[in-house]
Formats: sequence, structure tokens, C-alpha cells
Amino acid sequence: MARLWSVLARLSPWLLIAALGYAAIFVTIDVKTTSMAQPLIEQRDQFLGAVDDGQHYWFVGQDGALLTMDQQTQEWQRTLLEPRESLQGIAASDAGTLVVVGNDGRLWRRGTGEEWTTQELPLSDVARKLVDVAFLHGNFWVVGEMGAVFRGVEDGKSWTRMREEQDIAFNRIRSGPGHSLWITAEAGSLLRSDDDGLNWDLIDLDGESLQSIAFAGDLGVIVGNRGHIYRSDNAGHDWTLMPEITTDHLYDVAARSDGWIVAGDHGAVLNADRDAMTWQRVHADNLSKRYYMRVLAAKEKSVLVGHEIGQLAGPSEYRAWPAEGQP
Repeated sequence: MARLWSVLARLSPWLLIAALGYAAIFVTIDVKTTSMAQPLIEQRDQFLGAVDDGQHYWFVGQDGALLTMDQQTQEWQRTLLEPRESLQGIAASDAGTLVVVGNDGRLWRRGTGEEWTTQELPLSDVARKLVDVAFLHGNFWVVGEMGAVFRGVEDGKSWTRMREEQDIAFNRIRSGPGHSLWITAEAGSLLRSDDDGLNWDLIDLDGESLQSIAFAGDLGVIVGNRGHIYRSDNAGHDWTLMPEITTDHLYDVAARSDGWIVAGDHGAVLNADRDAMTWQRVHADNLSKRYYMRVLAAKEKSVLVGHEIGQLAGPSEYRAWPAEGQP
């Protein structure tokens, strides 16, 4: 009898497991599913481009993220553009056509009332990032790595390459006085065209990469790495390096009706009066300590875009956008 109990003791765990397994075949588990709204802002979000079309703010960033804010209702919407690439820039035509550019030579467009469509522009196999897009002089313009410069018609459907490949990265394209076009580039290179992109003059400023450029009449400002700020008061024919105010990289500059605003690394935000002679740092509470890549200028409430999105209302007041879901 003792031996029988010993055998049963050894077998009992396996008999229990077998019984539970047998019972599980006939058990149905109810799983309740709940539709979860996607958050407007995710922790990994980083926004790299933005545009104000007069009715909406549009923001693009990593992994296909596209945010929209209705300026009248203040309502937000999040969309993911496929295929999921890092989106670098966005521009809007006067007719409301939107063009987005990103990594791997990819471009997305959407006409008013249309769905998003995508295509690839012919780029080098070595470096294929499209860095910036702008709507200038009735056309879309795109610049990127390996000297990429493309001009697109107003509806964004047809594109023409305007320069041969070159081992240089172009960072920004903007318009200037007298129907001119300007491109800021790495290694202190600045390009100017006075014939709608058919020919380009190269200007060497210094060894630091130039990130962005803006004009207000004949007065121009360039910003770049290591806090470099250049000023021209003669339509870009001559450029002067301004006294250093920061060593942080500066990524964007914009002219306002009352002066200038610059955004950059480590939460650097600078402003200046209309003559762009004296620059000072903005010390608004709650500014991000990370970086801002773009600035949408307004006299009273400029929008900063980067590791987070926010509105700068005056020199001391900053509010992160959107309030709900901001990391």
C-alpha cells in the first residue's frame, strides 16, 4: 500500500496538468476590445518641418507623422503618411496644394479635396534625403543631399531637376530680392540664382554649415552652425558675420513685421529688431531645452517646431502645443 501511495504522489502533478489541459479545451475566454484613440503626440515624435497655409498649421516629423491644427477651431488631427519615412519639410501653394518631402527621395502631394499620393524623385543611390520644400514664385522647389534641386509645377505633379549631382547637402531654399532664389548649404556654401534656377552662383562664407536664410526687402539674415549669424543690407551682395551670442547651432530664421526670430539647438531662440543689428536670447518660461528646427513667424505669436511644438507669445510667454498629449 505504501508503494501505491508513493506512485500516486509522483503521478499527481502530471494528472492535474492533464486535467487542466483537458478542461481548457472547452473553456471560452471573453476578450473585450476597446477602440483606443491614437494620441496626438507620441514620446518618440520629433518634428522637422511646418507650414501655415492661412487656415491650418501643418507639422511633419519622424516616422510619417503629420499633425494639423485648424486655426479657427483650434482642433488637432494626426495622420500617418505611407510609406513611413521621416518627413523633413512641407509647403503649400497659393491654391492649397500641399507637398511633403522626406527620406529616401520620397515626396507626397495632396491637392484641395484630394487624397495623399506619393512618388520618388530620381536621386543618387548614395544619399537620398530630401531636406526642404518651399513654394516660391509660382513653383514648388525641393532641395536635398547630393546637390539635389528640383522645380515642381504649381500642382506638384511634375518635377524637373535643375542641377547635376554634387557632393554637397543643401539645407534650405528661400526667395530673395528681385525674384532671386537662395540655397543655404553645408561647409559655408551659399547659392544664388537670378534666372529661376537655370544658373547658380556659389558664394563661400566660411567652413560652418549654413542652415537657413530669410529676407525683408534688401535686408537678409543667414543662420548656421555654432551660432553663426550673417547680415546683408544690400540684397545679398555682401555678408557680414555678426558678433557671437551663442555657440548653439541655429537652424531657422524668419522675418517678422517687427523684427526677426531665430530658432536652434538646446532651446535657443533669438530675436532682433528690424535692422537685425542687435540680437538677444529669448528667456521665456517652459521653452524646450532640446531643439527647434523651424519657426513660423508672426508679430505676436510665432510658432516653434522641433522636439516639441509651441507658440511664443512675446519675449517671456511660451505654451507647448497641443496641450493634450504633449510629452
